[in-house]
Amino acid sequence: MGLIEAGAWGIAGGLAAGLLTLMVAVTEARFRWPWKEREQVWGHMFVIGGGMVLGALVAGAAHGQMSGAWPAFIMGVGAPSIVRGLLSRIEVNETKDEEPTPRVTAKADVLSKTLKTSQPADVTVGGDAGEGTS
Repeated sequence: MGLIEAGAWGIAGGLAAGLLTLMVAVTEARFRWPWKEREQVWGHMFVIGGGMVLGALVAGAAHGQMSGAWPAFIMGVGAPSIVRGLLSRIEVNETKDEEPTPRVTAKADVLSKTLKTSQPADVTVGGDAGEGTS
């Protein structure tokens, strides 16, 4: 399957997922449009359009491994959920420090003098012990 064809089926799958989301929102709003003001329509359209773009990207990325339209369509349908699931593992925590955390820095020549070696030492701050050794 070609890249353009896979991308087109991915767009169709993203559109199907977006329409399903809109159908659920209309049902939850007692079969009325889920937006109260006309400006809120663009938020819903952005979500549907974003799903279509994600569907095209995911299906296009895997176009070499697909043999037909159905896998590309299914990848387009599932793309927003897959990306949301991948990003749900990322946590962003805000810290409020009054003073910046001091950084520990050491020069390689100072460490080599302390260790009484003639060559500067390789220093790794943080990480697991033993990492980078062979």
